[in-house]
Amino acid sequence: MNKLTSYTIKEVHRAYRDKLLTPTSFVDLCLQKVRQTSELNAFVNITEDVAENHAIDSEKRFYIDKKIKPLDGITIAIKDNFCTKNVTTTCASEMLRNFVPTYDATVYAKLINNGACLIGKSNLDEFAMGSGTVDSIFGPTRNPWGYNGETDWRIAGGSSGGSAVAVSSGACIAAIGSDTGGSTRNPAALCGVVGIKPTYGLVSRYGLIPLVNSMDVPGILARNIDDAAEILNCIAGQDDLDSTTIKRKYQPIEIQENFNLSNLRIGIPSEYYCEGMSEEVIDTWRWVADLLENEKVLLKSVTLPHTSVSIAVYSILNQCEVASNMARYDGLEFGLRTNEDYSTEELYASSRSQGFNNVVRSRIFAGNYFLLTRNYEKYFLKALKLRRLIANDFNNVFNGDNRVDLLLTPTTLSDAPLYGDFVSKHNRDQCALQDYCTQPANMAGIPAVSIPIRLSKTTTTTEILSKLNISIDALPQKCQELLKLVACNQLEVDIDQLDPVAISLQQSLQISRKLNEEYEILKLKHKNTELQTQIDRNSKFLDNLRKELNCSRCSLASQTPNPENIQDHIKQMKQRVLSYEESCNKATMKFSKLSVPDSVLPKALQAQLSALNTLHEEVVDWRQRADDVVFTRDAREMFNRLRR
Repeated sequence: MNKLTSYTIKEVHRAYRDKLLTPTSFVDLCLQKVRQTSELNAFVNITEDVAENHAIDSEKRFYIDKKIKPLDGITIAIKDNFCTKNVTTTCASEMLRNFVPTYDATVYAKLINNGACLIGKSNLDEFAMGSGTVDSIFGPTRNPWGYNGETDWRIAGGSSGGSAVAVSSGACIAAIGSDTGGSTRNPAALCGVVGIKPTYGLVSRYGLIPLVNSMDVPGILARNIDDAAEILNCIAGQDDLDSTTIKRKYQPIEIQENFNLSNLRIGIPSEYYCEGMSEEVIDTWRWVADLLENEKVLLKSVTLPHTSVSIAVYSILNQCEVASNMARYDGLEFGLRTNEDYSTEELYASSRSQGFNNVVRSRIFAGNYFLLTRNYEKYFLKALKLRRLIANDFNNVFNGDNRVDLLLTPTTLSDAPLYGDFVSKHNRDQCALQDYCTQPANMAGIPAVSIPIRLSKTTTTTEILSKLNISIDALPQKCQELLKLVACNQLEVDIDQLDPVAISLQQSLQISRKLNEEYEILKLKHKNTELQTQIDRNSKFLDNLRKELNCSRCSLASQTPNPENIQDHIKQMKQRVLSYEESCNKATMKFSKLSVPDSVLPKALQAQLSALNTLHEEVVDWRQRADDVVFTRDAREMFNRLRR
């Protein structure tokens, strides 16, 4: 990862103030990173011109107006189900492949108003229906951890996988996703970044193409908590365009440096320890609990009794609202419209069949089935009642007699699965496994955050072997077992077990050795970036000059007479000669009675006489050229006859 593009918001702004970077140069670095990591397929649309314009505006505020905004010069990516004016918003679907909104989503508008620079729209599962970012018309998004171009790689999680990979790979500082059942936290966990799902109604949903209106929440992905909180402070608050936003005034979040954990009560729900959870996740869960307990945090076991039915309730309500929301895509008002127009029903059927993939169609079918009159009470109403019980479980935990302040749970049941293993399962089974720990928070409307803790054992082993350029499968069984043992021991070593003095001395030594070198490299990179920017701008200027020159040449070529239209030009010149002769004769008659020397004739008459002489000369020249053209044509015809 480019070290500059991995800076935090505070570090980027400090570099701007110290003139080590400028917003335009930093945007260029991020766009360069986007191109370097294109094989990860994190973006469906790179908005290079938009980003450069935003960067120029930020640069003016930084160095001219001196009115710096919180996100000036900070690069962001937006999930491609948020409307962006004059920029295509596809939802990674055939239905909206060419849809260009005429307005901005509130989240995007607030980010731009706070100085952010949009570098692109990120990839997602079609209409955000998935947990792996593998069901997109633009192809799957690949997890950057351990990816080396092989055919089988680890998924990025979904449905906001493109946004998570954009942040994890260093292409941008932060990104916006959407979270319906874990679609922000799931890819954040699998890609090693922070993912926040705000409280329902805290952030406006206006401009977010809906999946499940009662659960959709714009989410935030960043590399640390400070950046995520800064983004949240910029986009949260009441919106008159969204009636579901919280009406009271938003109080910005301030993260304290020294926070006393001894007064914190954290609950561990027993129901989240479930079948299918990997030993590594359980071990990490236990390790974090021990870490908090060492900081004098009060840990207690709590119960959320309806967790076992939550995934079924979520699936039913999800599909019912999907069936309702997808009804607007009928091929008439906007979106894909096929040529099957001999009946309205056939137009609907063909447009929706070609515009939606199998996942979307299956959810529409299931949702309509649950909403049938005979099934409405049996499924939909019962699911709503169970959702209320799930919400009450959280309410009792946070507000009951044995209340806690936070819940500590895993985000996913395992680390990132391989693409081949993941796509071998049905979409319903994928979501049931990946969303088990995340979707209850959406049904209760409460906030949730996923925080990266440590690398998985698989990733650690892969990183070691990749540096050696060795495939783990090519090693003997004994070596594989030893490597796994080494990886396990590395992860189990606590930093507190090492000598802090030795660590400090070693770090100081490394810093002192690299400081001057890194500073020189930084200056060279900065200079190189500025030169490259100037070269690009000069190239654009030269291209424009070439275009103007070609246009001028075409214009001149169209004005120059050729053998086909030379006779027309001669006629025009004759008419002009006759006109000038008539004017000249009238002027001569008018002054013929006066005995005036030619030297004092009126200037207008002199000019007409001069023009007349010039025209006579041009007539002779045109006649000569006409004779030449006729002679050339006759000679060509004679030559052709002789050849035959």
